[in-house]
Amino acid sequence: MKTVPCSTCPWRKSSTVGGADIPGFNIEMMRNLACTVGEGDEFRKVMACHGSKMMGEEPCIGYLAVEGYHNLNARLLMPDWHAIDAATADIEMWPSFAEMLAAYEEAQ
Repeated sequence: MKTVPCSTCPWRKSSTVGGADIPGFNIEMMRNLACTVGEGDEFRKVMACHGSKMMGEEPCIGYLAVEGYHNLNARLLMPDWHAIDAATADIEMWPSFAEMLAAYEEAQ
């Protein structure tokens, strides 16, 4: 499993807010990803990387870095949390799904 978010990962603040650099971006699909985040540790769906292939989805590294640890399903994937933290330490990321979604909605 990779440890660095894609260059166009929506979790990166350097990615074009509004999704213009994400092929097939759809704000409604992004809104539907709210089920992958929440307060406390729970079993939730894992946000897939927008660059992964259908039926071969890989987890979104930006998601794992910011929100994933509180998803028990994400923890069961056993990613290298230390490597992800190290790889994302110098990348400016949205601090939460809610803030990222608000910025993308505003850009629409």
